Amino acid sequence: MAVAIERVMTKTRHRLCQWHISKKAPSKVPSFNHDRVVRTCFYNCMNKCDGEDEFNRYWHEMIEKGCLHENRWLKDLHNIRRKWSTAFNKDVLDLGILSTQRSESANNCLHGCSKPTSALVECFSGMKKLVSSWRRNERDEDYKCKQGDVCLRYKVSFLLKQTSKQYSRKMFAFFEKNFMMGVLGVNVVDENKYDERNILYITTHNDPADGDKRWFVSYDSVTNQAQCSCRGFETKGLLCSHILRIYNLRNVRQIPGPYVLKRFSMKAKKDIYLPESIPSTNYDSDLIFRNELMRFSYDLARRVEGCTIAKEHVVSSINVLSKQIDHLIDDEEKQRNNDIPESEKVTVTTKDPPLKRPKGVSNARMKAHWERGRRQTRITSSYLLFNM
Repeated sequence: MAVAIERVMTKTRHRLCQWHISKKAPSKVPSFNHDRVVRTCFYNCMNKCDGEDEFNRYWHEMIEKGCLHENRWLKDLHNIRRKWSTAFNKDVLDLGILSTQRSESANNCLHGCSKPTSALVECFSGMKKLVSSWRRNERDEDYKCKQGDVCLRYKVSFLLKQTSKQYSRKMFAFFEKNFMMGVLGVNVVDENKYDERNILYITTHNDPADGDKRWFVSYDSVTNQAQCSCRGFETKGLLCSHILRIYNLRNVRQIPGPYVLKRFSMKAKKDIYLPESIPSTNYDSDLIFRNELMRFSYDLARRVEGCTIAKEHVVSSINVLSKQIDHLIDDEEKQRNNDIPESEKVTVTTKDPPLKRPKGVSNARMKAHWERGRRQTRITSSYLLFNM
């Protein structure tokens, strides 16, 4: 399955289920049942590390504390560490979803739709109801986003005012949580200036559970762009609390445009969304474009329902656009034909196929329906006279 996913879905990162790994660990590593340090280090390696160096530190500490140098299961698990540890997947936009099949996949979604003894029709009906509920919740959320601005907890913040008009309600709630965490729960320990433009900030949390862990934020004072060692923006699409703490410290009043993703905005459905990264094959690119164009066209058709003027405008615009596309395609084909040398051009004359009867059909004249019926009647009459 991993090989097939890598070949077919080239932009997909295949990962193993952390829930199954954590359930299997106590039986494979006996020290997990009584040694709390070993168990904590292992869980930190799963989803608490921000990079490969931190992962290696916790892993070696677990091996040393539990004397697990000869454990075969841990050796095999370490060889495929990129498939289950979040430390090696910080460059993928996964919205913080862990690779757990029980709570974040079809198992959780379809748990109440069917049972092991359900028939196929019952499974389909349950799935249809589930999809209908998803779409109803999405319509309700779109309606709430159009009603007005949300109530801000910190109304004097310029950043919250800006993002409340750009993000959807759900995404703004996540952003506001990160902002409050940055203002109230993140401390700036040190500041190192590389030059007049680039500055490195070292931050920590007020939470004692995090201990002495530190996060490094590199800040550009000219463009106001920043990058944190936790890679929160790269994985979740929202600025982390560490960067927002630096923005608050530097009195930044507006978040740079690249940090406000269009897919999380209230106007995400009004335009066609295409990923910034170019797919590896032309087939993938055409498939993505076709799917997005069909979705946008369907939403546009739903929006103009009940408005005659809007329908007429859409039809006229589509007709004009179709003519323009035909001209563009014809021009491109002419340009492509002009680029081909005369020596390589081949003229092919298409002729009609030879007239032949299909195999198994006699060359005799084909009889009409009444002739076949007349012959059958004559044979039947002769048969009756002979038997009499």
